[in-house]
Amino acid sequence: MVNWLRKLILNHRLAAFVIFDFVWLSAVLGRESWIWLTVLLIVLMFAATPKQLWHRRKAFLIIVVAGLGAELLTVTGGVIQFTGTEWLPAWLILLWFGFAGMALMMFDWLRGKAWLAALLGGVFGPITYFAGTRIGAAELQVQPVTAAVVYVVMWALLMILVARLVTPIVKLPKNPKQRSKEGYNEI
Repeated sequence: MVNWLRKLILNHRLAAFVIFDFVWLSAVLGRESWIWLTVLLIVLMFAATPKQLWHRRKAFLIIVVAGLGAELLTVTGGVIQFTGTEWLPAWLILLWFGFAGMALMMFDWLRGKAWLAALLGGVFGPITYFAGTRIGAAELQVQPVTAAVVYVVMWALLMILVARLVTPIVKLPKNPKQRSKEGYNEI
């Protein structure tokens, strides 16, 4: 068991992906009751990938803001209502922090592949909302077909943004001047 945990922590991509799965479950299943666990899992993700995420902090913030903006548009546009609030619940905001961290660690292979990113986002993004409504985290305010179209478009666009922002995971030079010279401080 210890060997498995060590491998997970040393593989930044795998760590981010596995931890995000638990972030999603904690946030969507537990919502406000498990907010402490969601925060703890996000902290764990950042602890497992500190250098990589720090060097992608601008991209991280752009993804979080874009994601929350898209969520706010779906709420104010009457597509969905999250349980217990008229706006965006705290657990959903945290979920976007977790997603942005995971996306920057996992999706570097999508860089320059906007159509593939759009396809994957359009297929898999909406599934999470329908799963969330099934377990009571939200309620659709429109017909399922309408919601599906909205979320397909939303997630296709968000994943195009992710594909634009991700950078390859490489071992960073230790010298800050060398990192800057080689462009590692860029988005």
